[in-house]
Amino acid sequence: MHPEKFRQVAGLPPAERHAYFVRKAADTQEVWGLHQEGWATAHANGKVAIPFWPEAAFAQACASGDWAHCQPRAIALDDFLNKWLPGMAGNDQLASVFPVPQGSASIAAPYDLLADLQQEAEQYE
Repeated sequence: MHPEKFRQVAGLPPAERHAYFVRKAADTQEVWGLHQEGWATAHANGKVAIPFWPEAAFAQACASGDWAHCQPRAIALDDFLNKWLPGMAGNDQLASVFPVPQGSASIAAPYDLLADLQQEAEQYE
């Protein structure tokens, strides 16, 4: 990824990064998490929040601190929509959408993120 693209996208406000995540995931049919003997997690609003990124480079940029030993790992969008998000809702977890090293993430309830992704995917059909 070109460094200027990385800088521009990472510098967007959380709501705009959320929209970028949704568009990119629908386009590439994958999302990215950080993994090392389990998936990286954070906390938001008193709940476990699992971070997700639209591209590996953005996930890699966040692999520091508690996540320093994690590596980006792709998740097929179909699995994300049909397994991950419903499972997260059942576990009362949240999605941390597109966190960046110097900023906050968009925190979404799993079914809200599912609706965003399904709505975007309909435009590709």
